[in-house]
This record gives sequence, structure tokens and C-alpha cells, in this order.
Amino acid sequence: MSMKNKVPVPDQEQHTYENAAKAKRIILVDGSGNIIKASQIEENRLGSEMSGSDGATNRVLTLANSSESGNPVAVWAEDQLINPTDYTTSHLSTSSTITFGINIYNTDTIKITYYI
Repeated sequence: MSMKNKVPVPDQEQHTYENAAKAKRIILVDGSGNIIKASQIEENRLGSEMSGSDGATNRVLTLANSSESGNPVAVWAEDQLINPTDYTTSHLSTSSTITFGINIYNTDTIKITYYI
């Protein structure tokens, strides 16, 4: 078996969500060691770019990426890492959207990182 595009991943190795979110360069691999995602994309947006009312929940942000892109690795609002249970991602035919289950204000800065 060729080791090209394979990365050994020890079973005991554990990476926390916070560590992965802080990484600038990371190679994601599946359980067999195949590289599955490698290019990090970062989008910096404002709450005013979202649908819905200022300060409301369930506001939707449309990302520049297509449905081919991966789920967000991390989402921040006002420099606070958002728990993945506080947003949902939908991959549509022409874009991806994030719906926030927390209050988002028009002045909030939003940062999203994901891998393609």
C-alpha cells in the first residue's frame, strides 16, 4: 500500500476543538490516514450582513463558499468562540449558510474558519 497522501494518526492522540480552531495550518485526515481537507479559509463578517433583526436569534449568514466546502471548524462572535451547538450549517447548491441560535447584533464581528 502506498503511503502517498497518508498521515499516521495514533489512536491515543486527542485534539480539542479549541486547539483545532486556533490552528493556522492543519491537515485533516480520515480514520485511514487519507488527507480529506487541507486549505483553511477565513471569512470576517459583520452582524449587519445577516438576515433578521438586530439582536435577534435565528439570524442567517450566507458564506462565500459553495456547497463543496466543509463545515465550519470554528465560529467566533465578538472574539468569543461559539459553541457548535449554538449554530447550524446548511450547504446549499450555490452557498452555505450559518443560522445562529444566539443573539447577534448588527455591530458584532463574526469570524468563520473552514477547510476546503
